[in-house]
Amino acid sequence: MPTVELSTGISTFYQVEGTGDVLLLIMGTGADHTTWDAQVECYSKHFKVISYDNRGTGQSTHPSDPSEYSMRILADDAAALLDALEVESAHVSGLSLGSATAQELAINHPGRVTSLQLHNTWGRSDEWFVRMIDSMSFMVEHDDLDAYIRCALLWVSSPDFLANRPDDVSAFESNFIRDNPHPPSKDGLLGHFHADRTHDALDRLSQIEAPTIVTTGEMDWQVPARYGWEVAQNIRGAQFHTFEGPSSSHIAFYEMADEWNQFTLQWLEDQSSKD
Repeated sequence: MPTVELSTGISTFYQVEGTGDVLLLIMGTGADHTTWDAQVECYSKHFKVISYDNRGTGQSTHPSDPSEYSMRILADDAAALLDALEVESAHVSGLSLGSATAQELAINHPGRVTSLQLHNTWGRSDEWFVRMIDSMSFMVEHDDLDAYIRCALLWVSSPDFLANRPDDVSAFESNFIRDNPHPPSKDGLLGHFHADRTHDALDRLSQIEAPTIVTTGEMDWQVPARYGWEVAQNIRGAQFHTFEGPSSSHIAFYEMADEWNQFTLQWLEDQSSKD
């Protein structure tokens, strides 16, 4: 799969699957494009799906200066990738850090966003949120990525997942760190944490014009539903949906992939039919 040099000065690894209207997927903190695998398999039967490694992940450039990571910078990368692939506009789906990036993309590059999905999202990093990010950053700062993923799973996964699906937990940890040929780097993670801590788009969300849906999970401890509701209230006409049940965590897209994919695909198809 290819790598492209972007006008923002970084090299970005991406993949394209399927045909049809274009869908751009933007993943969260520290995670590369493979984290979307279950969604790509589903969506690519109906859409031309672009997934990619954000700066600081996978096979893309990992700047060492945390100030080279912000949601605005990441959004500019996304727009530059669309430029490089000669895509005028796309449906955009972002998760966690990817959702904050998608907010900035829709605000600063409105013509590039046909529709907008903001999953497990927040509009402004308050003190609670910053301290939560600090709790994960500590292990990375001390060069213990295994401890980081164990800590992160306390925030992003459900009690049911940890207690009753040990094989899936082990696979998630291994795929993220130990068996990943392009694992997260210290530079990339610290850069993403910087972007997470400094995100502040709440007062500009009213500028978003694309049809938007905001989703949350009732078991999401990392980005609780109150943040997503606040985002939805600040985007004109935005829809709001809560995934429910024991697997409805921050990584509901992984824990309950079939239901998550079915719901989001139906919403995408509804938006595509309006084009």
